[in-house]
Amino acid sequence: MPLYEFRCENSHLHELMMPLAAADRSAVCPECGSAASRLISSPALGHLGSPRARLIDRAESSAQAPTVVDQVPGTGPSRPAHTTHDPRHVRLPRP
Repeated sequence: MPLYEFRCENSHLHELMMPLAAADRSAVCPECGSAASRLISSPALGHLGSPRARLIDRAESSAQAPTVVDQVPGTGPSRPAHTTHDPRHVRLPRP
């Protein structure tokens, strides 16, 4: 849901989260109760691809549909063992 900024006649600023379908251009100021008009501001599009935004999106989606894991995170091999067929490697010490 987008966050809209409003300014009342007494210059109080406040923000409201409203759905896109809500086309309200005015709201009531929570401080003084007068009519407040919606301000036009630039959207925060620069943060859409950031790791922080992806983390927030993943956290919000996991609240309703958590991911299912089949093993404890951090256990198991981190990468598959590399198998070599070079005969010189047979003589190397094993860990």
